Amino acid sequence: MRAKHVRPTHQTATFLFGFLLFAGVATFANAGELPIAFEETILQRFPGAEINKTRQDTWEGQPVTEVEIETRDGDEYEVILSAGGEILNVEEEKGLPLIGGDLTIGLAATAERDIFKDIDSEIEPSYFLVYHNGPFHIVAYEDLNVKFDIYDNDVFAFGLNGSMPLDPGYHPDDSDYLKGMDELDTLYYAGAEASITLAGVETSLTFLQDVSGEHDGQQVDLEVGYEWTAAGFIFHPEVSLTWMSADMVDYLYGVGVHEARPDRPAYAPDASYEASAQLLIRRPIFGNFSIIGRLEATTYGSEITDSPIVEEDYSFEGALGVAYSF
Repeated sequence: MRAKHVRPTHQTATFLFGFLLFAGVATFANAGELPIAFEETILQRFPGAEINKTRQDTWEGQPVTEVEIETRDGDEYEVILSAGGEILNVEEEKGLPLIGGDLTIGLAATAERDIFKDIDSEIEPSYFLVYHNGPFHIVAYEDLNVKFDIYDNDVFAFGLNGSMPLDPGYHPDDSDYLKGMDELDTLYYAGAEASITLAGVETSLTFLQDVSGEHDGQQVDLEVGYEWTAAGFIFHPEVSLTWMSADMVDYLYGVGVHEARPDRPAYAPDASYEASAQLLIRRPIFGNFSIIGRLEATTYGSEITDSPIVEEDYSFEGALGVAYSF
């Protein structure tokens, strides 16, 4: 464990109680359903089929409803319906060879303005990956996130997740000012997530606990997002608020006594937060290729911005890339 400031263990009962309360209330939410006319159209084509999941998307430049179904014979299909409920396309869900599931990979150019002292803005390549296979999900971009759904319908979902930041923060060799700071080690988190989707708005609450032994801190994320299509583009704005325990903030932004120097005093922050707003834009272009654009701005609490190693009150990131879906 990285030695900085010795703190008493922080209790997490309040957050766990709130999380479980959120999950319990959500369980009783009325499940959203496909419009009856759409369902009847599907059942005429596939009598006795079970409708598993629906989502809004675009297909050949027009807004559509994608419906995942399972027939009485156990075959799985994705049915694409127009805004008026007409079946436009039916595709058997075969998934990836051997392992199954849906995979999207991409490469982007990312421009980032960091908050750490004397680190210049830079443009560099980045990759991303999204994989779904039934209740199992992997998303890799800034973090590697793995989630397993215990329960999931059109309105409520609850699952267990794990996370590993691919870039935990600064590196001591990022600038002369940061030299002498401890190297940040690889972090691992485990926790749970619950989400509610009503009228197209998805609200999720995630609790994560450090299990790497580096700081033993906690993180709670509240995210609200919405998706719509227009002119062939898929827009997904999202706002989020992240609370971080004192142990976590100290690990990422604190300055230990052994790291202090005349122009970098020791600093032991308390719990703090990050607030972010982001916009993800996707545009199918041809075949399975899409153009992806992402903008994100994040502001930080005073316990973070008052750190001697931080010189900006907010960070900004923009990315533009290409994705391919298998």
